[in-house]
Amino acid sequence: MRRQLSAIFLASLLTSGLVVAGGPLIVTGPGALQPGQAFVWPAGVAIRYTVDSGPLSVNPSGQTVITNAQGLARVQSLFQNWQSVSTASIAYIYAGPITGISGGDVKTIQDFNIVKGSCNSGTQSPVIFDANSSLLHALGLDPLVIGFSSTCKLDTQAGHITSAMILLNGSFQDSVTNATTNNFELSADQFDEAITHEMGHFSGLGHSQINLDLFQNGQVNNCDVDELAGLPLMFPVAFCQSRKSAGLPILSPDDAAWISKLYPGATFASTYGTLSGFVFFSDGITAVQGVNVVARRMDDPSTTADESKRIAFSAVSGFSFTGNPGQAITGDNTNGSSFGSRNPALIGYYEIPVAPGTYTIQVENIDSSFVGGSSVGPLDPPAVTYGAAEFWHKNESAFDDPAQRDPLTVAAGQKLSNLSFILNQTPPRFVSYEDGEVRLNSPQNPFLLREPESPWIVGDFS
Repeated sequence: MRRQLSAIFLASLLTSGLVVAGGPLIVTGPGALQPGQAFVWPAGVAIRYTVDSGPLSVNPSGQTVITNAQGLARVQSLFQNWQSVSTASIAYIYAGPITGISGGDVKTIQDFNIVKGSCNSGTQSPVIFDANSSLLHALGLDPLVIGFSSTCKLDTQAGHITSAMILLNGSFQDSVTNATTNNFELSADQFDEAITHEMGHFSGLGHSQINLDLFQNGQVNNCDVDELAGLPLMFPVAFCQSRKSAGLPILSPDDAAWISKLYPGATFASTYGTLSGFVFFSDGITAVQGVNVVARRMDDPSTTADESKRIAFSAVSGFSFTGNPGQAITGDNTNGSSFGSRNPALIGYYEIPVAPGTYTIQVENIDSSFVGGSSVGPLDPPAVTYGAAEFWHKNESAFDDPAQRDPLTVAAGQKLSNLSFILNQTPPRFVSYEDGEVRLNSPQNPFLLREPESPWIVGDFS
């Protein structure tokens, strides 16, 4: 999670080759019993985590700012944000101090490696307090990292998370601000929201992109409240004032919907509806992976709030398909990633859980800066589309007005499908006049030379 120069970074340290989807963090691969499904913690069992026994934060003089008892209480409270979602069935339980090192206080890189090793073996799921950011420095990470999460061990056949970890950078709570030494201070609420974001990754959630204009317009700590209400806590970048300071719940509608979809409670099916369909290139045949799809509630003119900004849900096309199917030509990437389905029918498919209401649906690019630990969807770097964002309507074509839209009303428990987009002005699938006589540099063939560099290549074939 990243911010502008004046803002703060979060990181999610992920295993190489994972499908990082808008919705689920990781998707099962061809070796799973059910490929293309979200990796989740086993159902019906509380997620056990251990916690560092040292202080959460100390200042540069070595004085404790946040004690261990205060830090532990804070961690338990932040996990409760996800556990309290009424339509989700997920629970967390404190399993005691971190094990494997003396006293349970992770102070050195050697301590960290031992604890990370125990996480990799599935022995424990630790929450580490990096009280003065010394561990981040030793790991060679950016000093502006508030914290990170890492999935340690997976049951790739069953599609279960076995263990994971979180690290909290206490220097953001040490009451010291010094730009020269990259020491910045966050409010307690901003810090808590950032760590709750990492707990979302810990639970199996990926990043979501909604109300992107806030980020692209350079808003920092002064975001429009309607847009902030709809901005997912799982957005890749932290740049607004805290949600609490604006009188908002810590989780957005999109956050609550997706944790419920991954861990459906008894009331999930009777509380949410589903919108689904495909995204196609202009030929109307070839599916497009990596396009963000956003469903927005129609604004109610009788209220002062803008519901189209406050109530929105999203998914990325092809989120269940692998971002790297592999290729046998070079011999170094024959099978591609071990994660993500290989079913081509899923390449352009999207599925969004929504609260009952009337919505418009639109497609948009994933922001080009969302790469690596900040990626959204299965492609990293993200795909780049041609033309402006466009809305869905019932007479979709490659030549329609992108602003034309048809509202859709969905009831609780209802599934509306085949809501498919045909993107405007994308390159043709096959070049005009293609036959055995056309040469690479033929003037009749203006697109062929551009194909190898086309940003529309689906997947990562490197």
